[in-house]
Amino acid sequence: MRTELERLCRGFQFDWRLHKQPVAILAILLLLLYLISIVTGQADKPRVVSYYAEMGMFPLVIMFTTMMFQHEIGGGGMEIIATYPVSLRLIAWRKWLSAVLLSLLASLIWMSVYLYKYGMIRTKFYPWNGGEAVFRSGGILELLLQALPAYLLLASLTLVGIIVFRSIYGGLLSGFSIWILDTISGGRLLASFTLYTAYLPREASFPLNRVTMLLVSVLLLGLALWLIGYRERWIGREEE
Repeated sequence: MRTELERLCRGFQFDWRLHKQPVAILAILLLLLYLISIVTGQADKPRVVSYYAEMGMFPLVIMFTTMMFQHEIGGGGMEIIATYPVSLRLIAWRKWLSAVLLSLLASLIWMSVYLYKYGMIRTKFYPWNGGEAVFRSGGILELLLQALPAYLLLASLTLVGIIVFRSIYGGLLSGFSIWILDTISGGRLLASFTLYTAYLPREASFPLNRVTMLLVSVLLLGLALWLIGYRERWIGREEE
């Protein structure tokens, strides 16, 4: 048990060596641009919170997830790893969790800067009992919980794309496709199940929207973990 825990901790340390991940430079630059736009805003005209919590964070979640697999799949290392007596499912779960934690960390960073600049976070908050949304001030945790189901869904969808296509580009395609289509359609494509709370139809149920995302996230994660466990998909790739 202790050996497994130590191995898991070493895995997390490896995943979080961001300076060794090519995609990390782009993700960090994007986050810095968000922070600059917040700091340079007018104090009497706060930046729109949903732009950062949703439109801004969604691509970062996708990038964080693909970044976790850059060495293994982007560098062709899975053919070797699949021959080792290690759990591929545990590796995939660890990397998915790392991507989610990175997304939460990035959210905490921009929210802290936003609070420092404007003194409050004011946006449309939805009650989890199904009541009507209210535009008001709220806390960091409340906003995180409101956006988290969408983050989990995008992370799981990206993970499935990576494993199904056995390619980083497959993850980028699956994650960015749903984000772009939902964004340019203004939420009309997914309607009541849109990623955006800002696009949620007036008649739609916010709790149903978020709970559905959580359930789909779990199903997609389960599918990804089940599929990655078939070692022959990775070992035989070199011969294809």
